[in-house]
Amino acid sequence: MSTRALVLILLVIGLVLGLGYAWLIDPVTFSESSPAQVTKAYREAWLLMAAEAYAQDDDWERTQTRLDALRDPNLAQTLAAAFDQYNAAGPNAKARALARLADRLNASTPGMQVYLAAIITPTPRPSPTPRVSATPHRTETPRPTATLEQPPTLTPTVTPIPDYQVIDRRAECGHGKQPPQIRVIVLDALGQSVPGKEVWITWEGGADRFVTGLKPEIDPGYGDFDMQLDQTYNVGVDKPTSVVVRDLRAEPCETEGRTSWRFILGPRTP
Repeated sequence: MSTRALVLILLVIGLVLGLGYAWLIDPVTFSESSPAQVTKAYREAWLLMAAEAYAQDDDWERTQTRLDALRDPNLAQTLAAAFDQYNAAGPNAKARALARLADRLNASTPGMQVYLAAIITPTPRPSPTPRVSATPHRTETPRPTATLEQPPTLTPTVTPIPDYQVIDRRAECGHGKQPPQIRVIVLDALGQSVPGKEVWITWEGGADRFVTGLKPEIDPGYGDFDMQLDQTYNVGVDKPTSVVVRDLRAEPCETEGRTSWRFILGPRTP
């Protein structure tokens, strides 16, 4: 028997013995992998899905189970890194969901406060107390009485004084197809920019708001709102009734485009 034939026979015998051992004696048992055993990219995707689900259904018990599956001893740092990654692309729902989850874990960072400040918790209204009408013991026929008509009393309407005032106001002409805007920078009493401040834009039959600090590359206290050409707008801080600026319109510029308005607002001095 030649050497080549002997080697071939030994290879076949080894292959048969190996397959028999793997299939019959010690077969491989497959089990599901946990999120802690997958690669970093899939762990980050798992964390994001847990945050988005919590933002949708507010089920903390289920969310905590999902987070425990990651077995991450540095979960706060992982959350902060994921938030910074998504927030770098600008304001978005993914960064908002991660910020809310971090806040629930008491692991929020200063950069997350812009998103957290925009979450409004509705104030519960007290339930009306039912009135009990007393039933009279007997019914008396009312006697006709003369009624003197009193003139209606006019209650004067008091316009609330806003907590903020205009420090600087400028009209800026737009260029190209850029829509006209209301651009606001909010300062505190020391003249420092304030992120996370609610600015309300109201008009006849509608209202909207934005939060300062979403464009820190312009200014930490900056925010803006796109204007429609056929509307007249008012600007308030903290609440829609605290109007600081009234009757803003996107007027045509002398050169081209429409007028945008830029304001610097600060606390009203006594």
